[in-house]
Amino acid sequence: MSDMKDKIIKAAQEAFKQRLENSSNVSDNTVNAQKIGKDWRTRCWSLNPDRIRIEEIVHPELNQRIDVLDTHEKCAYEFKVSGKNATTEFYKDIVKIILWNRKRRDIEMIKRLVFITEEKCGRKHLDTAMPQAFINYPWTHGLLVEIEYIKTG
Repeated sequence: MSDMKDKIIKAAQEAFKQRLENSSNVSDNTVNAQKIGKDWRTRCWSLNPDRIRIEEIVHPELNQRIDVLDTHEKCAYEFKVSGKNATTEFYKDIVKIILWNRKRRDIEMIKRLVFITEEKCGRKHLDTAMPQAFINYPWTHGLLVEIEYIKTG
């Protein structure tokens, strides 16, 4: 793992400490997840503002953004705060990076995607046959995909 990758994952772990425990209120959990995501992106940007971009637009017509982009390592980071429905976000984020690379071919290709989510629910959804098999597909487009889990509590 690169030093910056370690720091970005640690920033996710630190931001995740703000997570609401045992709340079934969807609205409260949504607001909390947005707060955690914003805190994480701010922490990442603070690591090196000249190197880290946050909320990077994939392409105006797609209405999609990359959470964090390390321009030095050509690595995108996506943080799904809740592991629930992690597979949907996982697939969407992979496609988002493939489209970024197609729109910016030979200019600013992303070489790696690190998908970060919480371990408890995320591992249950992502350490299954289909997502694990799908990890290898983007490699045909020159994209390495990794999953990193952060611990709850």
